[in-house]
Amino acid sequence: MCEYQSSLGDLAFHEADASQIERIKRACEWDKVRLGESAQYHVLQLWKIGETGLRNAISRHIEENRKIFQKSDLKRPGEYLENHLHANVSIFEGKDVYVEMILTKTVFIIVYAHEHTTQTRLPQ
Repeated sequence: MCEYQSSLGDLAFHEADASQIERIKRACEWDKVRLGESAQYHVLQLWKIGETGLRNAISRHIEENRKIFQKSDLKRPGEYLENHLHANVSIFEGKDVYVEMILTKTVFIIVYAHEHTTQTRLPQ
């Protein structure tokens, strides 16, 4: 795991490890991604890219060696949620969105996606 020190001050991000990224990649390739509630609205109605479009965007993010980070546990500062990852993913030219990926015990991942809710964005 690699730590990335942000230019946004004291924020530090811990990158996902290679095995976690490989699980996400496999899930996207094998159509084992399930959309969470926020993603269903944004992906299907607002952005109109469909589940396949989001899977392709996540796969492209990985292929281009862009960053995926472990998600911080807000209840336990300095610790991270097990199998919860997030990234700033480009879904099409000029449009980056917040994507959270939850790895399950099986090959499936659950994806939540929505517009950025703060000015602070994860590095790509």
